[in-house]
Amino acid sequence: MLPLFVMAGLMVTSCGSGTDQQAAESRVQVDVETAETRSSESTHRFPGQVESKNRSNLSTILMGTLTEVLVDVGDEVRKGDILARVKDDQILAQQNQLEANKIQAEANLENTRKNYERIQNLYAEESATSKELDDISTMYEIARANMEALEAGLREVDEMLGYTVIRAPFKGIVSSKYLKEGDMATPGRPIVSIADPDALKITAAVPEHIINRVEAGLEVAVSVASADIHHAQARLTSISRVGDPASRQYAIEAELAGDQRIRSLKSGQFAEVSVALEDQPALLVPRSALVERGQLTGIYTLSSDQRAVLRWVRTGHDYGEDVEIVSGLAAGESYVAGSEQPVRHGQLLSTR
Repeated sequence: MLPLFVMAGLMVTSCGSGTDQQAAESRVQVDVETAETRSSESTHRFPGQVESKNRSNLSTILMGTLTEVLVDVGDEVRKGDILARVKDDQILAQQNQLEANKIQAEANLENTRKNYERIQNLYAEESATSKELDDISTMYEIARANMEALEAGLREVDEMLGYTVIRAPFKGIVSSKYLKEGDMATPGRPIVSIADPDALKITAAVPEHIINRVEAGLEVAVSVASADIHHAQARLTSISRVGDPASRQYAIEAELAGDQRIRSLKSGQFAEVSVALEDQPALLVPRSALVERGQLTGIYTLSSDQRAVLRWVRTGHDYGEDVEIVSGLAAGESYVAGSEQPVRHGQLLSTR
């Protein structure tokens, strides 16, 4: 028979082991949700800038010295105002020569016409030969053709003179001045630029994987921090059908409609265009339900005996508070969405 103190010690040990096991098997209260596939809206943001809808780089098709540049950056101009002049001495000299030749040609044509009519009458009276009629007819046609050539030449000179005067095509403000008096103007080289400050647009570029999901008329949000405009409602007005082959970006344009703050915008300001697009249905879970272990991401699920099972998953797109699960969890499965205490793999769980 064992001594009484030995039996008492065994009883204490037995009671202590049962208490530890019971503590180890204590359940953790958790919130459980069922994974489900649903559509989500994601916001895509693109850098852009404020631009004038009416903007023009003004140049000339002539090569010549600028004799005048009458405006500076910031000047307001009206439609038709003269902005610059190109030296036109040679063209004016050519015009004077053509006009002098035209006077001689007019006199020659009139004299030839009278002779042509006279020979025609004589030929009708059989007082002139057919050769004489043919000769005067030829002279008359030559005189008339010469007159037409001189008139065409004068029209061309008048047109060239028009290119020596650079005028504003619309009302606006001079935004850039590239050349000054005495500089050489060449075809295609801008002299000045003007823009209409009252007709503005927001431009940006979107990547090719987005372009087929946007269309003209789509509502977007525009932010221009320097003008204190944040997430103002705007509308896409234009989408390029041709992208930049180097960047694979497509130009888009938006307008702020009915917003009084548009008056504070200035061409050239930095802007941001936000486009909300509905994505394809995806399996989404709260970011708070995910467990990070180094470079691995997991989520706790429930076994048949209500124990925590840490399952590694692969995530996809980020939707703010929600994250897409690409693999590792299927729709209809339960997962631990939240817990007041840390959860361990294999731990008994109790849903609340």
